[in-house]
Amino acid sequence: MQLKSGSKFIVSEKIRKEISESNGELCSPEIILSRYAGRTICSVGDVTTRNLISASVDLFLQVVDLKTKRKSDGSFSHVEGSLSVANPPGVITHDLFLAIRNVFEDGRKTRIEVDGEEDLAVIPIIFYSKLDTVIAYGIPDKGMACLEVTQSLKEKIDDLLKRMDIEWQK
Repeated sequence: MQLKSGSKFIVSEKIRKEISESNGELCSPEIILSRYAGRTICSVGDVTTRNLISASVDLFLQVVDLKTKRKSDGSFSHVEGSLSVANPPGVITHDLFLAIRNVFEDGRKTRIEVDGEEDLAVIPIIFYSKLDTVIAYGIPDKGMACLEVTQSLKEKIDDLLKRMDIEWQK
């Protein structure tokens, strides 16, 4: 993917709707522990991440924004050693893509703290992760969902990315 720092994918309402209609299955930390033990597990969202850590789920990648439902209530705080990435609402920045790519290339457990909105991080995680990676993420007012990265899911994400507008940094 040939983007520059500052460039971003714009997620239109149509694509956002497509994304929300293809949520994974609702699950719990206990289901993740029993069904996906030994797999690469990633979390997106503060409540989801906190719940998985509390249940002793071994997370490879955590992506959080230190908020819940887009509001800071003081219950989430910075963790020393976390990567910090800007990602405004409604977009996926090149910098977020790059940070996630580097995590998978380096193979080190990492926490990314997003300044902005983290929910679309699921897309670059699918794009860069290996098959059989499991991603857990929050669905507001419903709970936690999880999905397994498959070849068909990677192809679907590739198609979505090709249809997104890109705002190029000059």
